[in-house]
Amino acid sequence: MPCEPVPLPEAAAAGETPYPALPEGVPPLTTLYLYIAGACNLACRHCWISPNFDPAAASGKFLSLEHARKAVAQGRPLGLSSVKLTGGEPLLHPRFRELVALLREAGLGVTIETNGTLVDEELARFLKEQQVGFLSVSLDGADAATHDALRGVAGSFERAVAGTRALAAAGLRPQAICTLHRGNAHQMAEVVSLARSLGCGSVKFNHVQSMGRGERLKEEMGLDPEEVLALYRQMERELAPECPIPLHFDIPFAFRPVKALLKGDLGRCGILGILGLLSGGELALCGAGVNVPGLVYGHLETDDLAEVWCEAPGLLELRRLVPTHLDGVCGRCVHRDFCMAECVAQVFFQEGRLNAAFPFCARMSERGAFPASRLRAEAPAEGPEAQAHTQDASTAGDGLGALPADKP
Repeated sequence: MPCEPVPLPEAAAAGETPYPALPEGVPPLTTLYLYIAGACNLACRHCWISPNFDPAAASGKFLSLEHARKAVAQGRPLGLSSVKLTGGEPLLHPRFRELVALLREAGLGVTIETNGTLVDEELARFLKEQQVGFLSVSLDGADAATHDALRGVAGSFERAVAGTRALAAAGLRPQAICTLHRGNAHQMAEVVSLARSLGCGSVKFNHVQSMGRGERLKEEMGLDPEEVLALYRQMERELAPECPIPLHFDIPFAFRPVKALLKGDLGRCGILGILGLLSGGELALCGAGVNVPGLVYGHLETDDLAEVWCEAPGLLELRRLVPTHLDGVCGRCVHRDFCMAECVAQVFFQEGRLNAAFPFCARMSERGAFPASRLRAEAPAEGPEAQAHTQDASTAGDGLGALPADKP
């Protein structure tokens, strides 16, 4: 699944963000993505990281508590306020509870991405007691046949459903995440109904990305950009108005109507304030470093986190190029400084450059289907990074019907 945005921790949400003194041009390191398990108990066909299938957790590919402690201690002076626990499957980690407790004792906001199959009532209560701020659980279909076909292990649907129920019963109300492809896109409404019945607090629809194992699935069952856009419109028009819980969809900001942009809670990748810590201790752009060595910038065993964050050539290049020197349609888009090409890792994986246009937007532009109202006449000059995007967008069309190929 694409990286899910991390909600602001309590201190940041309250406006208490005492950013540290860092070299000019170096932003605070606000969030660490901890890929604590290099293994998984499922074999998902769409996984963009491709961890080992290791349901017995015998491989030893797990982040050590020593590396976790070092990352927290060295990250705090850089502005670290939150972490996301992901994998592989993070709940496979043999010392998972100790790790969560360590992070919470350090005062960090914690979010967790899980497939839900290892959650029971006791673990759900523990997570509630630890005040984990946000959890997401994967529900990739409304029935076992559809879900299990993508997840690669029979019985994973029933276990995910049971885990989701346990989390909801403990008062955590997880977000259900469904990755769409041609085999399950027709079940969007049923997935929303299922998530509501299980006590989820929201639903998010992703679609298969061409990374890791997802490359093959994208070729076989992936959705074209026009199909993705049609499904987004279906969600906004038919499902969201009748749904009492929030529905989200992974689609670039240029294809969202103004009314959606003005809601807030847009969910974006704040890549300039994020660093990934892989299960072996590697420091990387994000989990893409598992498959792309060029996105690994150091190792906690031998490198100081502050030196990597402030001096790694790859990170310096990222800050130089993104968002102010994005190429193609992303460089001309009014959402450039907020969107930052949607997913830099996916851009690099597919195009080999950090500042290439996001593939979805590039394809739509090539087909003449990128919203002209979301383009500037010329590439914008450098300016404020995030605040202007809704103001610019507010004059760039006023609803789903204003976007290309969406005429009554």
